[in-house]
Amino acid sequence: MALTWLALMVLVGATLPAIVRGLLPPLPRRITGVTPQAVVVLGAGRRQHDGQFSLTTRGLGRLQLAARLAHEHGLPLVVSGGQKTSKAVDEPSESALMADQVRRHWPHLQVLQENESRNTWENAVNTAALLAEQRIDEVMLVSDRAHLPRALLCFQSQGVLAQAVWQKRLPRHAWRPSAGALTMVPEIWYEWLALVWYHLRYL
Repeated sequence: MALTWLALMVLVGATLPAIVRGLLPPLPRRITGVTPQAVVVLGAGRRQHDGQFSLTTRGLGRLQLAARLAHEHGLPLVVSGGQKTSKAVDEPSESALMADQVRRHWPHLQVLQENESRNTWENAVNTAALLAEQRIDEVMLVSDRAHLPRALLCFQSQGVLAQAVWQKRLPRHAWRPSAGALTMVPEIWYEWLALVWYHLRYL
C-alpha cells in the first residue's frame, strides 16, 4: 500500500509544472554582451508517413520561433540537422525539410543549411564551421528548454557565443496538474543522462 501511495505521489508530482520546472537541467552561466549575427535552430527529428518525410511537431515549433526571430532582427537563419538513421540519397535531411518550410512561409529570409549532423555534438561542430565561413561567432540558439543546456555547452566548446531561446511549453499555473508537464518528464531524464555521456565523451 505504501508503494502505491508513493507511486501516486510521484505521478501527481510529475504533472505539476512547478515540480517539472525544478527538474530541468540548469542552463550554463549566461554570457553577457552577445550581439547575435544569426539565428541557429536545431532539428528535432523527422517523421515518415506514406513514404513522405516531414518535421516533427517539436521541430516545427522550434523552426517557427527561429524564423520569427530572424525576421524580427533581420538576421540569417541557420538550420541544422542531417539524417540520423539513414543515408539514402533520396531522403531529405532535417535541415532540407526546415529550409523548404522557411522558403514557403518566409521567402524573404536568408537560409543557410547544415546537412550532415546526426547528434547535438555534430550540430555544434558542423554549424560552427559553417558560421566561421560567414565570419559569425555570436548567435541566438533555438531548441527546447530541456535540450539547451547540452546544446549550449557544445556550441560554446566550438567558440560560438550563443544566446539561448526556447518556446515556453510549461503552463503558467505552477501548481495546476498538466498533461504537458507530464510529457516533458521523459525528455528531462534523457537530457540528464545525455549530459553525463557528453561530458564523458566530448566536453
